[in-house]
Amino acid sequence: MRDTEEGNALRPADPKSSTIGGSGSACSLCGFPLPASPTTLSVNGELLPFCCTGCACVFEILFNDPSRSEIDYRETELYKACVASGLIPGGGGEDGRAAAPEDAARPRDGTFPGQSLEDERLVREIVLKIEGMWCTACSSLVEELLRRTEGITGVQVFFFADLAKVKYLPHRISVERILAVVSRVGYRAVPLEEESPSKRERNRLLLRLGISAILSFNIMMISFALYFGFFQDLGEEAVRYFSFTLWILATPVVFHGGYSILRRAILGLRFLAVSMDTLIAAAALSAYFYSMVQMILGSIHVYFDTAAMLITLVLLGRFIEAGAREKASRGFTELFKVLGGKALVASEGREVWVPAEVLRPRDEFIVRKGERTPLDSLVVHGSATVDQSILTGEPRPVKKSEGDTVLAGTLVIHGEIRLEVLHAAGQNSLHRLIALVQEGLSRKNRMELLADRVTRRLVPAVLFIAAASAAWLKLNGISTDQALLRALTILVITCPCALGIATPLAKVAATGVARARGILVRDPGTFEKAKDLDTIVFDKTGTLTVGNYTLREVVADDGCQKEELLTLAASVEAESDHFLAGEICRKALEQGLRRKQTSSFEAFEGMGVRADVGGGTVSIGSRVFMAGENLALPDELDRHARLHESGGATVAFLGWDRRVRGLLAFGDSVREGAREMIARLHAQGLTTWLVSGDSRETVSVIAESLGISHFQGEALPEDKVEIIRELQSMGHRVAMVGDGINDSAALARAEVGISMGAQSDITLEASQVSILADDLSGILFFHSLSNLTHRIMKQNLVLAFVYNVLGIPLAVAGALTPLAAVGAMFASSLTVIGNTLRISSFRS
Repeated sequence: MRDTEEGNALRPADPKSSTIGGSGSACSLCGFPLPASPTTLSVNGELLPFCCTGCACVFEILFNDPSRSEIDYRETELYKACVASGLIPGGGGEDGRAAAPEDAARPRDGTFPGQSLEDERLVREIVLKIEGMWCTACSSLVEELLRRTEGITGVQVFFFADLAKVKYLPHRISVERILAVVSRVGYRAVPLEEESPSKRERNRLLLRLGISAILSFNIMMISFALYFGFFQDLGEEAVRYFSFTLWILATPVVFHGGYSILRRAILGLRFLAVSMDTLIAAAALSAYFYSMVQMILGSIHVYFDTAAMLITLVLLGRFIEAGAREKASRGFTELFKVLGGKALVASEGREVWVPAEVLRPRDEFIVRKGERTPLDSLVVHGSATVDQSILTGEPRPVKKSEGDTVLAGTLVIHGEIRLEVLHAAGQNSLHRLIALVQEGLSRKNRMELLADRVTRRLVPAVLFIAAASAAWLKLNGISTDQALLRALTILVITCPCALGIATPLAKVAATGVARARGILVRDPGTFEKAKDLDTIVFDKTGTLTVGNYTLREVVADDGCQKEELLTLAASVEAESDHFLAGEICRKALEQGLRRKQTSSFEAFEGMGVRADVGGGTVSIGSRVFMAGENLALPDELDRHARLHESGGATVAFLGWDRRVRGLLAFGDSVREGAREMIARLHAQGLTTWLVSGDSRETVSVIAESLGISHFQGEALPEDKVEIIRELQSMGHRVAMVGDGINDSAALARAEVGISMGAQSDITLEASQVSILADDLSGILFFHSLSNLTHRIMKQNLVLAFVYNVLGIPLAVAGALTPLAAVGAMFASSLTVIGNTLRISSFRS
């Protein structure tokens, strides 16, 4: 970079007043907050910080522009062109940095995130991709170590996604320091935004595997020649020659191919943490150094082939496992990749890119073809065709126009739209989805907890059993060579690799398959519960019916006008959040009716609403609510109501002054495929119930049309809970399927709560399963997937347990050689991985 001292060609921020990487510093070009590890450039002997490499490169080009001469670089045509195009956010401030757009880019409190003096406002979050975790003990070690590190306020490590979410205080600990903490125990971490390390890790693993496999092949060929020495005398020189050659070939396999295994085992011992790497390292080093001693003594009993094949087959197993894990967790990684980002904001006649994190509700931004929406937003101008598959699992294009909601992560396929922010970063649907996925993956089901307990105890137990067996065999007259050989075989044969991945891999694979289908599983333990279900209770509205109610008819009693009824209904319902209220208000607006002033509004969940209008009290609600309000129902209105209800319509009554004055009849339609789904559930031996707050007549008609024999109408939220409780007291295993806040208590009460569409945070929190795509076939899919997942989990555990239980006595009895134990261990892991991959290929 050209260095100059002339004039005011460059006016950098005073380095003494800006600590690079500190929470109060800003980029020398764009003025945005600096990351924990900013890019820096030396200019005129001073170190200038930049938020990214792009800003540093642009600054360097501007500063070295030949046309600049002695003038301020911000006065050049090149700089002005950059500002006009939006490449640089705005004009410079007093410190020479560009100013960020005031309205759109800067939060309403005038500060950027991380500039508050309060620690909780300074907390930043980073997602790391971690290489080298091969069992759940690895993830536990990393998580515990990070948790104890000063400056880190929260950490979650997700083994099968190879991800760690770390919350930290940037003024107390840097990202580099966090990465160094992880590397202390033999793992490698990089920010997820960088080039995917999983591919690099697999390439590095493949290189070690390739070298080890070639050398091990030659080792086995030479070992076969050496084995002839057991049947005929090879001579001392030949034995020494073969043994020395094997040692030369085995050394790089053990110490290069097995480097990461040995390193993690040794570093783990520093923290008194044992894992499967400990067993593998102990077995490989025992075979290697035992063989070295035998080689020096001139003995033919060397087992370099065992050490080499152990490392090689472990590497091969891990290479295959890495591929399986990558396939199972690919969907979760994609969610992280679309998180955050930038937004295009129109400011002072220019379009500039700003971090999505600085936008607040009601700010506006633009999204064009090929771009993703970084935040939940409302379309305020334009229309576009979008793809919401990353959230819903539905790959079909969806049309969005003014007034429609667009969720974070949505891809614009065609068109351009201007959006208004609904939820700030960290509060949108994509963040919520990721948080729920992370919560689900961090939970452990009964089988996984059992496997973890066994694995934690098995590793130190195996070390003890191997040592005790060697001592016992020696005391019972077995030669030292044979005693050590059998102890070595025990170490290899009992390595619980298969047990460690038996249930976690199945859990992640099933959760990933469900998410790809638009089904969010908050608690993977639900896969176990779902296979025992015998009863499913359905809500009606929005679950088995579409939920898009239309006002079909307004019926007025004698002496009342329909327009008067609709005006009063719209006036009272204007303050209600009931799903019928919006349709009433829309219809009144469509007819040009003006709402009246109301007061003393009250809502009664599942019953109705009332408010004071023009000096009188107007009540709207169900037949039961009218009776409770002491409003008499005329026979003619009752006849009209029953006529509509017999056709499956929903009826709301309206009354005042001791009398029901009219009714509103709403129509809904049964979801496509609902009857077929119910029939298939019955064919699988499941009993179905339909429970709704609608009238008994309406619920009866819908139930009959769907083939459901058990139903109840006029059910309040607490009635739904009571029905589920009664079914459970009779020994039934119950699932509840609903879509609204009033279903939340019932969803939480059931063994398995399934929400359709997940319209609210409360519904999401109450249910264990959310069918985001709002597709009834997802219920059948989830039930079938649960049966398969539970079956595979049991098969995996049985295979792993049987292998380990049978292996120890066979090894102690000398029925297995170390080499045979290596092959058996590899075959066990391969069997579990192959069996689990059946879940990933599940489609229906």
